[in-house]
Amino acid sequence: MKFYLKIVTVYYQVISYLSPKLGGKSAFKLFQKVRKKEIRKREKVFYQKARHFKIPLQKEDLYCYELGNPSGELVFLVHGWDSNAGSLTKFAFELEKINYRVISFDLPAHAHAKATHTNLYECKEAFRKLIEFVNPQEPFTVIAHSFGSAMTAYTMAELNYTVDKFVFLTTPNSLLEIFTSFKEFVGITDKTFWYMLQNASKTLHEDVKDISVEEKLDRVSFTKLLLVHDKHDTILPYRNSKEVFEAIDKAQLKTYEKVGHYRMLWNDAILEDTLAFIKN
Repeated sequence: MKFYLKIVTVYYQVISYLSPKLGGKSAFKLFQKVRKKEIRKREKVFYQKARHFKIPLQKEDLYCYELGNPSGELVFLVHGWDSNAGSLTKFAFELEKINYRVISFDLPAHAHAKATHTNLYECKEAFRKLIEFVNPQEPFTVIAHSFGSAMTAYTMAELNYTVDKFVFLTTPNSLLEIFTSFKEFVGITDKTFWYMLQNASKTLHEDVKDISVEEKLDRVSFTKLLLVHDKHDTILPYRNSKEVFEAIDKAQLKTYEKVGHYRMLWNDAILEDTLAFIKN
């Protein structure tokens, strides 16, 4: 794996100097690549139990799932990048037990999808289509993880639906910061990075530099937000949730240690805190 990463970084460093424009386009393509991981046994149980339905999208149908009471309070579950709907199995099953209506979906190019690349805009459009398909008549709740949190804020900022509660199980904040981290990891030049951002902004129909979770949430009608983050998260730094917490008056920040970035999705204490927040 390390050898492969070394080859990738050398390739992008070379192409950055030879053709910054081509390098920027190629780097953005790599940025959108989804690493499809094998669905774990405990995640497969979710797919076996849930009711499946599809929503037509331009590139490929959206795979959606439902559990619980069809007349119960609605909760959408949104998984993170390189993951799948089954990653939130623990939350789905517990919500089902207490009579909620639970709806989830696999992000474009994830899990069972044939596509291999996607981006924030495509995922936002997919979630928008799902919400409009369900057409909630009452305020609903969204529980999201990592990238899913940012995508949720991005989606809801463009819709007129009222959200009761958000639960963000880690969240990024500034989109530019994510791109900058990618730039440093791959080792592209500043000029190549500029072209990469131009490609990204064109795809997103918005300047990357202007996109942040706190800014999007400021445009959403919601009751309150719970942010959950491991203080020592090595995947998505804790400061992201702290920034959102400090910017949003209706936010609460629950800080944990030693629950990790992915492991937290199976943590009993986090599940209990989430359910207490939703039911309150």
